[in-house]
Amino acid sequence: MNAGQPVPDGVEITVGYRGIGGRPDRLETRTVDPKEGDAPPWDANTKHTFVGSDHDRVDGLAKATGRAKYSYDMTFPGMLHGMVVRSTIARGKLTALDLDEAKQMPGIAAVIALKEVGKRVRFVGDAIAAIAGVDHHRVRDAAERIKAAYEAQEHVVDALQSAEAPVVSGGVIEDPWPEHADLDKALAAAKTAHDATYRTEVQTHSSLETHGGVAKWTGNDLEMWCSTQATFGVRGELAEALKERGVKAASVTVHAEFVGGGFGSKFGAGIEGLACCLLAWEAKAPVKLMLDRFEEHTTTGNRPSALIQIRAGVDADGKLTAWDWRSFGGCGFNGRERGSGGNAAMPDYYTRDAKVRRDHKDLAADTDPARPMRAPGHPQGWFGAELFLDELAAKAGLDPLEFRLRNDAETIRQDQWRLGAEKFGWAALRARKNEAGARFVRGTGLASARWGQNGNPGRPPHGITCRIHQDGTVESRTGAQDIGTGLKTVLTLLTAEELGVDPRHVKATAGHTSDPSGPAAGGSTTTPSLAPAVRHAAFLAKAQLAELVGKHLGVDPAEIVCGGGTIGSAAKPMPWAEACKLIGPNPIEARGQRFANYEQRDADKKVIPATRPFSSTQCGCQFAEVEVDTWTGLVRVVRMLGVQDCGLVIAKKLAESQVLGAMIQGLSYALHEQRIMDATSGRMLNGDFLRYKIAGPRDLPELEVVMHSIANGHDNVSASGLGEPPSVAAPAAVANAVFHAIGVPIRHLPITPDKVLAALEAKKKG
Repeated sequence: MNAGQPVPDGVEITVGYRGIGGRPDRLETRTVDPKEGDAPPWDANTKHTFVGSDHDRVDGLAKATGRAKYSYDMTFPGMLHGMVVRSTIARGKLTALDLDEAKQMPGIAAVIALKEVGKRVRFVGDAIAAIAGVDHHRVRDAAERIKAAYEAQEHVVDALQSAEAPVVSGGVIEDPWPEHADLDKALAAAKTAHDATYRTEVQTHSSLETHGGVAKWTGNDLEMWCSTQATFGVRGELAEALKERGVKAASVTVHAEFVGGGFGSKFGAGIEGLACCLLAWEAKAPVKLMLDRFEEHTTTGNRPSALIQIRAGVDADGKLTAWDWRSFGGCGFNGRERGSGGNAAMPDYYTRDAKVRRDHKDLAADTDPARPMRAPGHPQGWFGAELFLDELAAKAGLDPLEFRLRNDAETIRQDQWRLGAEKFGWAALRARKNEAGARFVRGTGLASARWGQNGNPGRPPHGITCRIHQDGTVESRTGAQDIGTGLKTVLTLLTAEELGVDPRHVKATAGHTSDPSGPAAGGSTTTPSLAPAVRHAAFLAKAQLAELVGKHLGVDPAEIVCGGGTIGSAAKPMPWAEACKLIGPNPIEARGQRFANYEQRDADKKVIPATRPFSSTQCGCQFAEVEVDTWTGLVRVVRMLGVQDCGLVIAKKLAESQVLGAMIQGLSYALHEQRIMDATSGRMLNGDFLRYKIAGPRDLPELEVVMHSIANGHDNVSASGLGEPPSVAAPAAVANAVFHAIGVPIRHLPITPDKVLAALEAKKKG
């Protein structure tokens, strides 16, 4: 392509996708108006060399060999080890705190209070003090010498036992439905109706790397190596918290080049991050403070529990005509402080033609807080909604897939349903009959996926630095963090594609706040926010190189093209490495920016107000096959298939990995994960991986992913996010497969053997 040519007004692009699953092409022509100086838009007709390929992770070898340095791996001469001292009561007030004896312990360099006397204690594990010393053993000894006294109050650790909770008996909400004339009329007229209650338990975060970091001061300048999803958010948070010490945002540098996951729990420095910085200030030495696994389970937030009741009806054609929904979210103490955090979302694309009511209420408890966790509110809500739909379809005598095809309002997913059903062998699997009285029975289920009603196409303001060096190597740099999803690989492929060079010549760096800003890694925003800036930076750098090459060859820079490892005119191409020798000792450097998403124009080139691109959300669906041991109640997932779109697929292998990981997490949520609290002490009883079960290698089924690439027309790349959408469907797909296998629904996650056996026994009794 020509290097660095300006984009004209009113660019015509083709958006959509080629037909999948035997369906017709979904292509449309749009006129968009890129900002002046932006890279020309890619569309459905763009041919790519590296984008969309099965490229390996660029940092995969470093991670596999241990050369990648996470916050947990950082060490410095004279570094101290930190620890947080925590409350032993679930609710009450701190009445006394004596640190003096701990300060006198040998090897202890700093002891600080984190909670003032008289302040409220909110849960077992609430931070009250912090200690730094020469090793963990002495720090633990010193922690025993801290004297804290409390005024304990009555506590509640089960949100369903709170005063605001509805009455639940036998797993069913007994509170009457509030009157609603239109809904009541629609339900009365329905050919088939159903009413059921669903429940999910708290799921704790189980990231590879725990929360915390390493803090190092030089005067008033702070460097923080932090396991975080938001480098710039942590920088701002720490600058604000430490401003009385003369610290400003420019004084703080946050490093997070390698992060061992987050899933929504690491948007801030947290009390552990602030404590680390305060201890380092007090001790005048670097301090490492990383939480242990018990603290990770019990103090860093979680996916809240949910209680959901649905009643709905369908007409003679199997179309939903009424949908009544009420849900309750089991927050921790933040439900008391903010009254939010426990939302349970629902798939509204099934109910576009129905009378709908949706009501939600958060329930507080004296436990650590609800925090975002991969598609907050969606796995809980979709489990209830999708299992309900299967039950309603069974009542109406409809195949679950056919029922969804009649009600799903989103064309993209309609195509995905058909493609997935064909690849998974849905018709044959649903027609298969289990032998009467067999010990092992099999079943097949499905569920839809989506993240957010309007998706998340990314947004400004963010930037990327692209540098081209005289040896032909290229840098692509962002201050945003890569939490393990593969951001550096995305940067590499986009830069290589724009410059027409082999990805091996590109080095991508992420996670240092000295580089241009990037978004927090949450809400599926990172790739769609940064991908257009990556292209823009490479586009601008390419234009500068084209000027040098044009001058050298004696041709107009407008005639310069690059690709296939060369740059020059059609008649005089130069090898990339040779051309870069023209740069000299100072590299070409360009700062790309993330412009606002495109505005669409009508046939008269006028901007259409409030228009959307081809797709403003991400669609997907998943299929699961399970085997149930009717003697023991044990459920084993045998196969899973995911079909998922994310706008333009930039790195195919990474995209598939995201969906595979989401299916594994969803399986784990469906069958295993459950926080167990002691009502008397307020303490979590299974805060470790011995007793808090997550899916392991022997639990994993055969997994397959089909990525559905779509040119959505948002910006110059057309990428959308992928972190959240595929994590929504798996728990529901597994639950529906269990329902099909045993003929009775398990409406309470996790689906443990005792629940299966109880359901089978109840089925026998009729």
